[in-house]
Amino acid sequence: MMMSSMLRASLRNGTAFSAIVLAGLGTAPAFAQTTATAAETQPAADETTGTDETIVVTGSRIARPEIDSPVPVTTVDRAQLLQRAAPNVSDILNELPQVAIGSTRTNTNFLTSGTGVSTVNLRALGSNRTLVLVNGRRFVGGFGGDTAVDLNNIPVDFLDRIDNVTGGSSAVYGSDAIAGVVNFILRDSFEGLQVRAQGGITEQGDNGRYFVSVTGGTKWGADDRGNALLNFSYDRDNGLKSADRAISSQDCFGAVCGPGSYSSFAPQGQFQLISPTSPQGVGRVLPGGVSNFSYRPDGSLALLGGYQSGEFGFNRNGLRRIAVPLERYLASGIFNYEITDNVQAYTEVTYARTSSNASLEPFALANTDVYASGGIPITNAFLPTSVAQAIAAANSDANPNNNVTSIGFRRRQNDVFDRSNRAERNTWRAVAGVRGDLSSTWNYDVSYVYGHLNDFNSSQDIDTARYRQSLDSIRVGTGNVVGTDIVCRDAEARANGCIPINLFGRGTADPRAAAYVQAVVPKSEDITNEQHVVTATLASSSLFDLGAGGVGLAVGVEYRYESVFDDLDTLTNTGGNSGNQIPDLSGSQDVREVFGEVNVPLLSDRGLFQYLGVNGAVRYSDYSTIGGVLSWNAGAEWEPFDGFRLRGRYAVANRAPNNSELFSAPSETFAGVTDPCDGITRTSTGGTDAACRAIPAIAAYFAANPNGTFAYTPADAQSINGFVGGNRNLQEETAKTITGGFTYTPSFVRGFQFTADYFDIQVENAIATLDRSDTIEKCLQTSDAIYCNNVFRYGQTGYLQTVNAQLINIAGFKVRGIDVGVRYSTGLGLSAEDRFSLVANYTYLLDYKTQTDPATPEEEFAGTFGNGFSTHKLNARATYTTNGTGFSWQTTFLSGGPFIRNAFISNDPAVLALNDVKDYWLHNIQISQDVSDKFTFFFNVDNLFNTKPQYLPGSPYGTPTGLETSADFDLFGRRYTAGARFRF
Repeated sequence: MMMSSMLRASLRNGTAFSAIVLAGLGTAPAFAQTTATAAETQPAADETTGTDETIVVTGSRIARPEIDSPVPVTTVDRAQLLQRAAPNVSDILNELPQVAIGSTRTNTNFLTSGTGVSTVNLRALGSNRTLVLVNGRRFVGGFGGDTAVDLNNIPVDFLDRIDNVTGGSSAVYGSDAIAGVVNFILRDSFEGLQVRAQGGITEQGDNGRYFVSVTGGTKWGADDRGNALLNFSYDRDNGLKSADRAISSQDCFGAVCGPGSYSSFAPQGQFQLISPTSPQGVGRVLPGGVSNFSYRPDGSLALLGGYQSGEFGFNRNGLRRIAVPLERYLASGIFNYEITDNVQAYTEVTYARTSSNASLEPFALANTDVYASGGIPITNAFLPTSVAQAIAAANSDANPNNNVTSIGFRRRQNDVFDRSNRAERNTWRAVAGVRGDLSSTWNYDVSYVYGHLNDFNSSQDIDTARYRQSLDSIRVGTGNVVGTDIVCRDAEARANGCIPINLFGRGTADPRAAAYVQAVVPKSEDITNEQHVVTATLASSSLFDLGAGGVGLAVGVEYRYESVFDDLDTLTNTGGNSGNQIPDLSGSQDVREVFGEVNVPLLSDRGLFQYLGVNGAVRYSDYSTIGGVLSWNAGAEWEPFDGFRLRGRYAVANRAPNNSELFSAPSETFAGVTDPCDGITRTSTGGTDAACRAIPAIAAYFAANPNGTFAYTPADAQSINGFVGGNRNLQEETAKTITGGFTYTPSFVRGFQFTADYFDIQVENAIATLDRSDTIEKCLQTSDAIYCNNVFRYGQTGYLQTVNAQLINIAGFKVRGIDVGVRYSTGLGLSAEDRFSLVANYTYLLDYKTQTDPATPEEEFAGTFGNGFSTHKLNARATYTTNGTGFSWQTTFLSGGPFIRNAFISNDPAVLALNDVKDYWLHNIQISQDVSDKFTFFFNVDNLFNTKPQYLPGSPYGTPTGLETSADFDLFGRRYTAGARFRF
């Protein structure tokens, strides 16, 4: 059960909750607005009644009436974008009940790359199982070798609407559309100049957010055949420190926050005398029979019984972040030109530069990070005199079992180097295409998409070889001048600039020594993703008529090429810095696809068959990596009476492994694992004991030692390594999805629409890794090659040698639920031109089951607390406008429940009590005023009642580091935003 909980935690925390809550989001399509006034934030009176115009809606390539979508589509229109006043679309999408938290600025502080990245995570199935499109076309991935798109690249003021489709759509759009599709539809016409400027700050005076956007558009060319739209936007988010909120200002462990939970890796260092010949491996030769020492705040020496926290520890949360700062520059353009009445050329261009930086506590360096065995030489010139004398006395007495050979240590590198990551991402995307009509029934669209991401990440690190040289110091003079009286022992190192480093005490490292031990080659990661997509589509919305309406058909071909090069610095490649050895990532794949889609009306205007039709799609994909893959769907629609339409679809969708999953080279890890064979005897009766005794080397041990205990020494356990990485033998993930429901738009209630849809998504052969300890146990239990091929033991001793964790097709998910949407707009008659609207979305989650491997039972997580897991999720907004004044109230709701289920939490009742999370409500308001038809002022208050997050410490609840609560809560508190929109 441990692995399933870990998998669910990765889906929950591979994500985080946006700080500000957004406008309620409707399920009905909406129309673009063109005037930045209060009216723009209010749906039109007839918005939900539909039109006769046929357009291509998300989820299909065949044009049809906008309200007649064959699949559930939740649409966020421009009015809602303005009501939210959000500078980032991530803030908007994370409020949809269908969306769990993806990567955001609140859960990426500890990433080595991708700091500040924002992704969308439909149905909590993972951002890599959500396909993100812009105008129906792909966008380059935001992580190295991954297809998950960074939403920081989407200009919010350039959007017409956002469509969200539930369920498998691979037959229409290709790989990755397992949970669904998010399609950002850009504005395609605008004349004039429009400016939005706003600023916001929390009630506590922090986390300032500032945004300015300029949009311009014009027609050009003969007879105004061309039009151009340009947008430039800039925003800055100042981030938020963990220390700035009471819930996270101190390190926490369970129910205890404060010094009792501080890290034993402290700036002044904690040190331990190493004695390989003593029973415990430590030299208890200091006064009082202790082996450890550190320093008090006044700098005096303190003798300790072991590594300790408390007054000798360090508060890591004092330097961590709740949210990373983010700065964005976005420039976008759309250019269309009608070459003839039936031929239009078009271009889309996007450039985005995003900068962010993490704030991590200084590196926790231990002797095991610098030395393969042992620690600081006992001849170190900075060793406290009393400690040196105690060592000398022990090493010169007649007892060889207390000899001290070196000094172990745990020390924060506050005065040595800064490991916090600094990231700068540059993204380019260009689209060029031509579309038009071949005849009165056939149209075509041919496009080319180029995408390029460069993500450069840098931080400081140490060169472990230089660190060892600097720690091996000797005294050559009578004074205490570092570099003159105290020097590095190695003459060659001295010639290369070695300065001895003093770790004994707070702030004792000479800046020259710190500079010497830092890596000559700075720690860096330079990621490049490239994408090329060529698509050609031939479509007809009315090829011929069977008597019930035009038969629609779309056919096409697509070619896609994607590559990645993740270039790490040389020391990281060779394991020469503080981390494990990690190789570069390089790989590419391409796919050739052919697809088709059909929509067939069968009956219309016949009694209980106002409309009856079937639809379907199929796509065959030939990958250079996994070979041929077939995706398809089939559905039906039935309208028994006007305004009430039933719809259903069954789909088989696929996700091909991405470049990172395929080509990541194995990197070494020494993370601890548990061997169930450790501690067994010849007669013990544990669940796997018999399987352990069947291992030849362990059987030989008991033959020679019938009364013995097979047990590891600390050195044996610490030497177990493993390799974690990609797998070129991966195959595609497969999803079988069912959606079924209805839309109801009664003619007798103008402006009202109600939708309800059931969804059932089952993912098989999901790509995942197994926990290494779990792999060992499953190998003993089942002897299955899936597990045992990753476990290697020494032939002579039976001890574990290597346990690998390679990506494999092994996991599964089952998600079921019901989505309900309500949208209503009407005049109340309280004034001449007033308008009231209500928009609500609700999701009832029936199941969220995971299975980490075939030998593990399914585990149910529906009903636990969180955006992707709460049983009941609601997002609603009510808006009233009159005479240019608008007032809007928005609320979101997550039903409570246990935060963790099916996993051990704690034996402490106080810690267990925290697991019961209560129902969570959040409220936002907006007031807007049209000063004129060209100027609108607005004022937003988010988290109106200053609702606090519930305390859920990272240990044991697995919440993002530095938060001490879940990212599903609002983490910032009450926020005020003021801004204005101008039009010229």
